[in-house]
Order: sequence, then structure tokens, then C-alpha cells
Amino acid sequence: MSHFEKPAEGSWTEHYPDLGTEPVAYDDSISPEFYELEREAIFRKTWLNVGRVEQLPKVGSFFTREIHGAGTSVIVVRAGEGDVRAYHNICRHRGNKLVWTDFPHEETSGTCRQFTCKYHGWRYALDGQLTFVQQESEFFNLDKKDYGLAPIQTEVWEGFIFVNLDPQNTTPLRD
Repeated sequence: MSHFEKPAEGSWTEHYPDLGTEPVAYDDSISPEFYELEREAIFRKTWLNVGRVEQLPKVGSFFTREIHGAGTSVIVVRAGEGDVRAYHNICRHRGNKLVWTDFPHEETSGTCRQFTCKYHGWRYALDGQLTFVQQESEFFNLDKKDYGLAPIQTEVWEGFIFVNLDPQNTTPLRD
């Protein structure tokens, strides 16, 4: 027995003749170009749940989240003031992944006082500010204020942590 009664015309295709009976195109389901457009339009423009506040029990607690749909990795941390912040998981020196343990594509968590790049030793405070550069005198006109971690909009609702990767976003999570 069907879940939907047949229309009076006798079949769905007779009831909706504009649907036709030819095979449906599926190019959008397998197209890499279409997939990239969807990733940009959906995952980079909306609020995404990345975790719970219980994962950040004290100042310095952090976890990383690989957001495959958006092609990015984020660091979520309880900063010095106790607030929850998120940053792109990228060192501002050479663009290497900043926080990782044994394998760069796996998520990790822990507690720290600062984030240190494994490659060249740049250090970042929990509030994202660049605090130390190896051989800083060899960088001409380097202003550390310009090279802090790239922040991500972060909001907490009912203990759930959400991020929005769109730097132009003006819609609060509650909306």
C-alpha cells in the first residue's frame, strides 16, 4: 500500500505533466565545480556547531575542529578572560597549520598558555595576539599587532559553541 493516494488523474506524471518521465540530470551531484560553489554558499556563510563549552573547562583549554565542508581547520579556546574564542588554525608566518599533534589532519585538544608554531616558533597568546617572533630583527618593519591569529565569529547558545566563517556576516546566531 502506498503512503500517498494517487491523484484523480491516475498517476503522478499525469497529474504533474511538467515533471516529464525522462531521467533526471545528476550533474550537480557529481560536479566538483558545483560542490565548491555549495561549500562556499553553505558552509562558509552560516553558523556551524563546533562543540560544547564543557570541552573548555578552564582558561587555556582548547580543541581543534576540522570543518571539511568548508575546507578549513579552527582552534576553539577559552581565552584569558574566560570567554570562548575561535581562530583559523593557521600560523600567520608561512600559513602552516598551527595546532596539531601527531597528524596534521586529525583533531586535537588540550590545555596551554599560548600557541606555538612547530615550524618557526611564532607564538600567539590565547587572545590571538602574536607575542613572539624568532629572530624578529631580521623581519623589516614587522608590526606584531598586524599578524595575530585570524579570528572567527563565535557565539555560545545553551552551551553549544557556534562559529561563522564569513567575515562579512552581520546576522547574530539567535536570528
